[in-house]
Amino acid sequence: MRAVFVGRFQPFHKGHLNAIKYILKKQKGGIFIVIGSIERFLERDNPFFFKERKEMVLRALRESKIKNFKIFGLPDFFDDKIWASKVLAVTGLKPLDTLVFSRDPWTMKSFEKIGVRVKPQPFFFNKLSATLVRKKICRQEKWEHLLPKSVSVYLKEIRAGQRLKFLAVPPEKRIVGFIREKIKEAGAKGGIVGVSGGVDSAVAAVLAKQALGNRCRFLSINFDRGSLAENISLLNKKLGGRIKILSLRSPYDCLLRRFPPGNKTARGNLKSRLIMATLYYFANFYNLLVIGTTNRSEEEVGYFTKFGDGAVDIEPISHLYKTDVLEMAKRLGVPEEIIRTKPSAGFWQGQTDEKELGVSYEQLDKILRLLVQGFKEEEISFLTDISKKKVRDVIQRKKKNTHKLLPPARIQYVN
Repeated sequence: MRAVFVGRFQPFHKGHLNAIKYILKKQKGGIFIVIGSIERFLERDNPFFFKERKEMVLRALRESKIKNFKIFGLPDFFDDKIWASKVLAVTGLKPLDTLVFSRDPWTMKSFEKIGVRVKPQPFFFNKLSATLVRKKICRQEKWEHLLPKSVSVYLKEIRAGQRLKFLAVPPEKRIVGFIREKIKEAGAKGGIVGVSGGVDSAVAAVLAKQALGNRCRFLSINFDRGSLAENISLLNKKLGGRIKILSLRSPYDCLLRRFPPGNKTARGNLKSRLIMATLYYFANFYNLLVIGTTNRSEEEVGYFTKFGDGAVDIEPISHLYKTDVLEMAKRLGVPEEIIRTKPSAGFWQGQTDEKELGVSYEQLDKILRLLVQGFKEEEISFLTDISKKKVRDVIQRKKKNTHKLLPPARIQYVN
């Protein structure tokens, strides 16, 4: 019988260590430690990367001279049976040969559903939690005694205190402060946001309004009155009726009549660049900065138009993955209809982001979050149950579109 102990270890503390010691006394065959939520990092409740958490566990166990263990990592699955089955797949264990130690009700129920025995371990250190440790570090209270010495040393090495203090500030508040700071630095009178009816521009617009109030302008630029007109109307109410609507259908058609016939990508990108030119016209006229609406998921894979929606002065949400933007939209009170709308640039009939990308945003974000932590194609596919082809396509798209994130290439003179 093999023992399994699952945790996020954000960070690893003495309660975790004593639980492992207890389990090893009960189960002589060693312990399989599974680090969960490996795709989560740089968040208030999940501040540490997988490799950092793994290093904490390794240092603590070596310090205690514990040798009979193996460490694994696993991302989240939003299905309890699938998640529990994946724990077995990652560890190579069978249900009848596994004993899971946990006090978490969801974890216990998940394993019981697939026929795995679960046993609660005792509480240690008066129900010590990682949440309490993080709070104490943020408040600059005494916390070192709650962690194995090697772990407290490691947290100081990676400057965990600064990170936790930064992450303790609500992300919306950080973005509002960022927008105000950049407008002030530029000596601009305010900002302008192009709103499409999608969730990204809605979030950027709401945050810009919080930051700048009446000093922010909102422009909805369209080429036909399409299916997102109702979303624009809902957002307009949220923003206090401040959205101006402008159609570029006539100049767009005029240009197409004068240009050689182009494919749908060329025509779609032309729309994006016309929107950019229009936003900058008003930005110049009123002395404003253009506020972008690109999220991190789109930016990393280059899913934007170069010198189109990628041409802005500041990018307030480009550090947020698409799934983060959706969560923020709920907190900001963005209308549910906008949140539920399938993401689309709307440049041609039937276009959707996920259809073009070949993966859902939930899948894309998992892939990107693991790639940035150094996981390889095969590892990501195995850990997430996303096909190798889809993972490979995302990697290739990132490589192909790297040029979009770089300044123009120039000849370098030798001094």
